[in-house]
Amino acid sequence: MVTVAQQQSLKFRQLVLSNRLSAVGLVIVVVSVTVAVAFAIFGPRITPYDPFALNLQQSNLPPSPSHFFGTDFQGRDVFSRIIAALPIDLGLPIAIVLLSSVLGIFLGMAAGYLGGVVDEAIMRTTDLFLAFPTLIMVLAVAATLGSGLVNAMLAFVFVWWPPYVRLVRGGVLEVAAEEFISISKALNSSFRYIIFKGILPNILPSVLTYATLDIGTALLEVSILGFLGIGIPPNTPELGVMVGSISYGLYTYPWQALFPAFATMILVVGFSFLGEGAREASDVKVRPYILFKTRVFGKRPEKPIPATAQQ
Repeated sequence: MVTVAQQQSLKFRQLVLSNRLSAVGLVIVVVSVTVAVAFAIFGPRITPYDPFALNLQQSNLPPSPSHFFGTDFQGRDVFSRIIAALPIDLGLPIAIVLLSSVLGIFLGMAAGYLGGVVDEAIMRTTDLFLAFPTLIMVLAVAATLGSGLVNAMLAFVFVWWPPYVRLVRGGVLEVAAEEFISISKALNSSFRYIIFKGILPNILPSVLTYATLDIGTALLEVSILGFLGIGIPPNTPELGVMVGSISYGLYTYPWQALFPAFATMILVVGFSFLGEGAREASDVKVRPYILFKTRVFGKRPEKPIPATAQQ
């Protein structure tokens, strides 16, 4: 038997795939993630050339059948370098968004549900972080922490969580005002049960939609950090580093910067298309079924009670 949650998940996927742009974005994301995972597992065995091997005799070669995207100033195949960059250029933004969203969900739910002094303290701190340009703060923190991928990730997470706090807090305030939450409280449901069964399932779709769009933004800013040579070590196979390393010879060897820049654009567009499709699909508001915990009969109802039936 198909549950209501499964029906909603199926309907959501159908709505996303019915949008041509989101379907294109899904293809881009799936292909790029698959290639990134394959390289992370098998390494240079899946690339035409070793992306780390130097060959000065073949430096600065233009695109050709033997080197699709040409070679860089150290003779490394640009196409192979782009493939090698995918685990970093996808893994780092996904980790940043994942950690930031988890922190934002925790703080946003605390602010929205507990209210009072807790809400005031969390939101004033959030406002303080939002008052400064995100990229400037990332650059400052990354320069302070020093070079390294972990330090670069921590620099982003340090300043990336405030939008999630605002998003989650607003969702919590909206859901907490619903009648089924009042009924759940009247039935002496536990705090954990109300949070994880009543509130969290109703705000997660909005968070996931925003996070999908946010991965593209994080990817772009990670590339900017690499381009500027801050946080990400030089000679690392990263798209921003690849673009920045040829800034001196951009007009002489343009392929060395254009192809990594184009790859960055494709990845950002892919996540943007997918996130936009998810946003449009999530506009269809279908309240998930909420299971109420009752202490009157000592057990939960045999059938789930739809929230819409109680309004």
